[in-house]
Amino acid sequence: MANTWFTADFHLGHANIIRYCSRPFATVEEMDQTIVERLNASVKPNDVLYFLGDFCMGSQTRVHAYRRRIQCKKIFAVPGNHDKQARKLKEEFSWLDNVAAFRSTAS
Repeated sequence: MANTWFTADFHLGHANIIRYCSRPFATVEEMDQTIVERLNASVKPNDVLYFLGDFCMGSQTRVHAYRRRIQCKKIFAVPGNHDKQARKLKEEFSWLDNVAAFRSTAS
């Protein structure tokens, strides 16, 4: 049986978030690796993950690479203000749009 998970604000690739939010990491690479490893320890391939904003910063190539590191196949995502490139890669997610669009498709 698949589990359903909710998360937000990973800010993968966002070096300044370490300082802004006092995250306990020396480098962005350490932060990214730890976050993805901890997520994958809980969320299994057949589970459903709802990601509620600020997945990652960086190029479309980085978005693709981060998404591929997450073992969960079904990710429904609402983009946050730091997801400028992720918004362009809807094919990387099971669903990626704003909340208003989700409400209209769920009715």
